[in-house]
Amino acid sequence: MSKRRKLLPALALLLLAGLLFWRAHAWSHLIQAMLPADSRPLAVAFPAELLDGTARAALIQDAAAAGFPHAALFRDAGVTAYAGPATCLACHPDVAFTDADGAERREDLLANLTRSAHYRFFTRHRDNVYGFDGSLADDFPMGKINRPCPKPGSFAMTAWAEIVVTQRGDTLSEGCGQCHIGGQPQAPLGEMMPFYGTLPVEKDAIDCLICHAARYDMDRKQVVPTGDGRWRWDQDRTLRAALTVGRPTAQACLRCHQHNMGGDVFVDEADASFSPSILAQGADRPRVMHPGSKRGTPYTPSWDVHAAAGLDCLECHATEGHRIARGRHTTTLMANDLPDRAVSCVQCHELPLHADAAYDDHCDRVACTTCHIPSLHPDNATRRDFAVTEWEEEPGIHVYHDEAKLTAPGAGIAYVWWNGDATFLGNPIGDHPDGGGRYRFYDAAHVWPEFADYDYAGWYEEVMRPLAARKPSKLYAMKRFNGRQHIDLQNIGPFGGMFVPYNLPAYYRDGDPDAAARAEMDKSMMGMMYGWMFKLYMLDRFMGYMAIDGWNTGSYDDVRAGRRVEPRWIPTDAMLEISHGVRREGALTCGRCHGADGVLDWVGLGYERDPYD
Repeated sequence: MSKRRKLLPALALLLLAGLLFWRAHAWSHLIQAMLPADSRPLAVAFPAELLDGTARAALIQDAAAAGFPHAALFRDAGVTAYAGPATCLACHPDVAFTDADGAERREDLLANLTRSAHYRFFTRHRDNVYGFDGSLADDFPMGKINRPCPKPGSFAMTAWAEIVVTQRGDTLSEGCGQCHIGGQPQAPLGEMMPFYGTLPVEKDAIDCLICHAARYDMDRKQVVPTGDGRWRWDQDRTLRAALTVGRPTAQACLRCHQHNMGGDVFVDEADASFSPSILAQGADRPRVMHPGSKRGTPYTPSWDVHAAAGLDCLECHATEGHRIARGRHTTTLMANDLPDRAVSCVQCHELPLHADAAYDDHCDRVACTTCHIPSLHPDNATRRDFAVTEWEEEPGIHVYHDEAKLTAPGAGIAYVWWNGDATFLGNPIGDHPDGGGRYRFYDAAHVWPEFADYDYAGWYEEVMRPLAARKPSKLYAMKRFNGRQHIDLQNIGPFGGMFVPYNLPAYYRDGDPDAAARAEMDKSMMGMMYGWMFKLYMLDRFMGYMAIDGWNTGSYDDVRAGRRVEPRWIPTDAMLEISHGVRREGALTCGRCHGADGVLDWVGLGYERDPYD
């Protein structure tokens, strides 16, 4: 009996190990088997770089002379080629960091990375996003992986790596995967399922260098064939790039994030290195450059004092390994690795700050960026109409129509009371600091005809007023945005509905949004999205946050045929949080807000008149 008791712990450990093995392999493969064949990961064969000893030595010498410490490490370790994550893991199997409580921690590097927003394109936890039904959108996978992108009008899961063949025969690269660190032909969809373990072939395809290599060649970031009829985003896996690895710089972050802040058109003459994705657009199949940035707040020396001072992104955005703090205030960036960690001006700047104490007195009610982001870059999108296209002679494609590109305070920049929380569709939740029911953040300016009689005022008082008053609000500057995109009219509610994505190759080539919307519905993942599995696991709850009673899968055939589909503006303009493009020169002064020509809508903010009249 005693021998049997002694064996029990060993058997339990053996059973646990077996379960972990099954979880890591069988379960993950089962999840992938549920996906359409064209959405499953594969073993990516990256071409081997063959360099002779002389060429290798020259690269090492050049990198060492430029001050890159890994040059000597590669030379001493006898590294002759870069083989992806395996090369990095040989020396860096785990990652050490200091957590928010000041404790020193260490984690398996790949586990830390593959659970981050930069790999998964989503996170599950957030404490500041609320559905229109008043419920907290927590413990729910949400991010770029399952939310429509208002840049090209697509879903990541259907427009990951696309080839656009123009009318004149040129080939362009497009798709959401260009801003992802994985190298697979599809988004990491398996990660959204519970207990999923990232597969070895997915780990092997991760692009470490796009963040860590100073000499990463963005001309290699283009769509290439996989060999099985699909396409994927290529990577720079050269030794030249690998020798220059280190802590990510601002320029490295902007390889992807410039797309959102400064856009795909603007290059700062003061320092072009802040525009890496524009300077190198792809050697053989150039990436589509999208006019009209979402925010219009470039992080470049001419537009941001922090960029001019040489600050890298990670000096404000704290990290725990590969998990990066986004801050506690957001309206549209739903994925947040570290939702409890603030990113705030006061981390570096303390009062008193201003020569005139009156400005310091405003800091209790007015956010720093309200005054210090005085305008937007001209190439920004305020109102984007996907249902109307216009021809771009170069590169020879049809693009969406930006109906308005407003830059001025009070126009493109709106001023709102905000407590840091947001609705499911990008509306900043907040209330007048004095309360009294004098302010509403939701105006339903573009009510859809089906809901002309909906009691928005009653809903606001019952559902949103308590949320708005839950935390103190400050006055914030925000980027106004609205988009007109095709909507499935059998999946709508008073606050919006399900977007119908566009087939990007057809949209750009032919300029027919109706046909492009129909074509995208033929994608295998759109069929799955309208199936029972997505309904039960995700979309019933997703639609519930939009105050819609469940996901109607029965509309699929109609939407595929273009029936009961119509382009619509979002019922209320979204307000995008802005925190870059910070300037000292040109900041709003007293007279820009107060007085007859002030930029603030005092009545809209809950006052009878300018309080200083």
